Amino acid sequence: MAKVLHKIIEEQIKTWEIDNISKTPRTPKGNPFPVITISREFGALGAALANHMGDKLGFKTWDKDILKAISEKLGSDKKYLESLDENRRETIEDVIVGFLKPSTNAGYIRTLNQVVRSLEEHGNGIIVGRGANYICTDPKAFHLRVVSPLPVRTRHIAEQQGISKGEAQALITKKDQERAGFINHHFKKDVANASDYDLILNSSVYSLDEMMKIAMLAYEKKTGLKLVLHQ
Repeated sequence: MAKVLHKIIEEQIKTWEIDNISKTPRTPKGNPFPVITISREFGALGAALANHMGDKLGFKTWDKDILKAISEKLGSDKKYLESLDENRRETIEDVIVGFLKPSTNAGYIRTLNQVVRSLEEHGNGIIVGRGANYICTDPKAFHLRVVSPLPVRTRHIAEQQGISKGEAQALITKKDQERAGFINHHFKKDVANASDYDLILNSSVYSLDEMMKIAMLAYEKKTGLKLVLHQ
């Protein structure tokens, strides 16, 4: 099974490399750069920052692609896996669902760990959410969290999704609780614990470009590796 997973990841990375080979950064010895993980509050632009940094640095951004890799390994419906993604499933429900579907919450978490560690081994990537900072084992992996005040996130989500501010705030509260519950249940950690990250950025203060540049300086300080922006 490990070989199957490795093949899935390799195939996806090769596809990405064909499109990005001219801008893929490498260390002087040809080794991949340590991965970056981005934890985020819902509506704080964490995923947007990941995509922005990926484009500018030539790193592959792993977000929903992680679900694709897991679904291919488990032979499961991607939509079903989305119901497990960053969401805690109660143990009794998991047992019941286990009789109906092959990919229970336990299977999802086990495979998530394998996928994240495979991505970490390949390097040159940015992994969004899913407790990746608690799964990575490389001491030079860089762990970032993006936050923003609730009123700012509420306005952003309301405008983005065309809903009322009340609906946006309720959605934000739900998503934040689900993500926090996921981290607490599976990793026994508090997602808001600042010491679990190398850097925390407030997206209401800085633009995506400014956050990227701050993150680059912190990454270079931790890893000793110089990142290069691509035009």
